[in-house]
Amino acid sequence: MKKFSFIVLLMLMVDSAFGADAGGSNFDKFFMAGGPLVWVVLLPLSLVTVSIIVQMFISITRSKLIPSKTVAGIRDMLANNQLGTAANAMDNDNSMLARVLKTGIDESCNGRAAMDTAMIEMLEQDSTSLMRKIEWLNMIGNVAPMVGLFGTVWGMIDAFNGIVQAGGQPDVPDLAKGISTALVTTWWGMAVAIPALASYGILRNKIDNLAAETAVTAEQLLHKVK
Repeated sequence: MKKFSFIVLLMLMVDSAFGADAGGSNFDKFFMAGGPLVWVVLLPLSLVTVSIIVQMFISITRSKLIPSKTVAGIRDMLANNQLGTAANAMDNDNSMLARVLKTGIDESCNGRAAMDTAMIEMLEQDSTSLMRKIEWLNMIGNVAPMVGLFGTVWGMIDAFNGIVQAGGQPDVPDLAKGISTALVTTWWGMAVAIPALASYGILRNKIDNLAAETAVTAEQLLHKVK
């Protein structure tokens, strides 16, 4: 119920912001003219896309995955050979760096090779987990244009059926309605897909860069641990 109220409020705000002209409000042109495909599929997809983008850009940052406080604290502990203390400290740290370091320290008794293998596996696991989360953006970015294309085809079919039913001399407003549906759904499909795919690419690169930085930082912190 709250989500529905939010959508209605958002639509009213857009209507107010867009205003109206002699041909009707832009709200009618960009929302109502698109038909059920816009209201039921593309508009909710746009809200989901914005939600995922905001959440991922907040959580996939250096301060979240490689916090400087963790780096400084672990460096001091390891400099004093406090492996157990460092491992306990990382139990309460949910950053990517802490999980990688904790895994490596837990394997320190089995030698350096075991430590490196364990850290690599944990790093791959964390990176894959983040990739799965942003994969929703890739999926939405590929599905939304297809939904828009479906609306385009539907609108053109409706327009040409109007021409046939009118014996080749259709009423212009009726013909324009079908064409409008086709164009509006295409517009919405692109409006959803472009930010989704752009954000997916940016976030994927951020994950790759931060994972590489995590590996280097972990290696630097544990290079003296045998």
